[in-house]
Amino acid sequence: MEKAASEQSNDPRELRAIIAKMAAEHEQDLAQREQQYQAQIAARDHKIALLLERLEVLRHQRFGPKADRVSKDQLKLFDEAELNDLIEQLDRQIEAAKAPAKPSRRSSEDAPKRRSLPSHLPRVERIIDLPEVDKAEIANTHVEMGFEESEQLAVLPRQYYVVKTKRAKYAPIRQTKTEKPLTVVVAPRPACILPKAIGHSSLIADVVTAKFVDGLPLYRQEKIFKREGFPLSRQTLSGWMVQLREPLKPLMAALKQHLYRGRVLQIDETPVQVMDEPGRDNTAKSQMWVYRGGAPERPVIWYEYSVSRAGSVPCEFLFPEGQSPPETAFYLQTDGCPSYNELARLTPILGHMGCWAHVRRKAVEAVNRRRQPALAHAFLEQIQSLYQVEKKLRGQSPERRLEVRQKESRPIIDELKAWLDQHAPNIVPKGTLGKAVNYTRNQWSILTTFLEDGHLEIDNNLAENAIRPFVIGRKAWLFSGSPAGAEASAMLYTLIETAKANKLEPRAYLNYLFETLPHARQPEDIEALLPHRLTPEMLKIPTPNL
Repeated sequence: MEKAASEQSNDPRELRAIIAKMAAEHEQDLAQREQQYQAQIAARDHKIALLLERLEVLRHQRFGPKADRVSKDQLKLFDEAELNDLIEQLDRQIEAAKAPAKPSRRSSEDAPKRRSLPSHLPRVERIIDLPEVDKAEIANTHVEMGFEESEQLAVLPRQYYVVKTKRAKYAPIRQTKTEKPLTVVVAPRPACILPKAIGHSSLIADVVTAKFVDGLPLYRQEKIFKREGFPLSRQTLSGWMVQLREPLKPLMAALKQHLYRGRVLQIDETPVQVMDEPGRDNTAKSQMWVYRGGAPERPVIWYEYSVSRAGSVPCEFLFPEGQSPPETAFYLQTDGCPSYNELARLTPILGHMGCWAHVRRKAVEAVNRRRQPALAHAFLEQIQSLYQVEKKLRGQSPERRLEVRQKESRPIIDELKAWLDQHAPNIVPKGTLGKAVNYTRNQWSILTTFLEDGHLEIDNNLAENAIRPFVIGRKAWLFSGSPAGAEASAMLYTLIETAKANKLEPRAYLNYLFETLPHARQPEDIEALLPHRLTPEMLKIPTPNL
């Protein structure tokens, strides 16, 4: 370019203009490169911040507390009124510390006291007296006045016994010349939950309770039985679980009818690994669905195994062939999974309610991360305000809850919606706070349904609490050996968790059920065995005197 310029002109003014132009172009090129460089640095910084945030999330999930809560002191940092109150409290504490200390005596009421042992347990008395020599020395100066008593809780090893059933047999005295020859007459077999099993109904109830309540896998129970001298293999024990499906079917059919008799039906699901599923690899994940419904005072917690998480699964379970039980109408409450949208559109569903616990969980994650802590605290504080209202309404009637929610919760909801609309454009979408805000805005139509009916809860925690025993048990036994085993597990979890929800001790209920169900012939007899039809006093079965 310089050569071409010198050939065209030797005028110094033109040359200076050319040089100035070249310098300007060079400066412009440097500015563009600097801008690109700064953009690359900003993009990398943004990516690094997101990766650090994700690393912090994973670290917190792995090592941090699982509860969705933040330190109250941390929240107060963003509340001026609370901060002033805290300063006043500290001033009062300083003044109190300056005052002369008064000697304090520990009163008898503050002394630790041993909790008394249950009165229904039998007592074995052990009397300890002075040696005869010591008693002779104080015979003239002391008189016996009673005993100094103390109690300790003791235990005996599990006591097994064998139920030996003897059925009377009658042989014919003489053979008559009739059309039908006489044969030996034997008394009928007693009705049993599993007639061909070597285990009595009480032992089967004990094995079921150990696995599905205490999380003790069958292979561990096999070792325990072997240690105690009984060779019961895990194949035998798992066979009992699967065989229970058939005798329990009438009871399950009766129980399912009560699932629809509430104003709200809550649903949740969790993965489960099942072996030997037709046409699927053993590594494929199936689903265990949980449905919590029924009347509030008679809850039903139902587990259902399925190979899919599709939205058609709850539709087919609740309304097989598109039909619904008579007088069925209830609100549906779930998390934000799109699988429930198909069910929510069906006619018997009065409305679809979301879960504020999921929103709070995401807000807590945002508070514990590195980016925009002030906005995250402000977001969480408004959610906590909703829960403060719900805390006051605990145990109140649906009418009272609806009235207070309209008066106190709705203004909080309106304020939160305005806050979300204002700050959403300025929040990084892929950050934890951005994900929490976007989730809340996307779910807003179903998150506000609880303002319509006082029967609705603010979150789906009851369903999540119902599925937690299965999740804890899954950590111990890891997988189901077959689809039949998964179905049997769903049945037994249904009975156990429904019994617990109706304040029944699960082993006592299973023992009573397995002993009584074989004698139930009429529908009303089966209905009488449902958990909400029984009381703890009715579950006492007399034990033999050994």
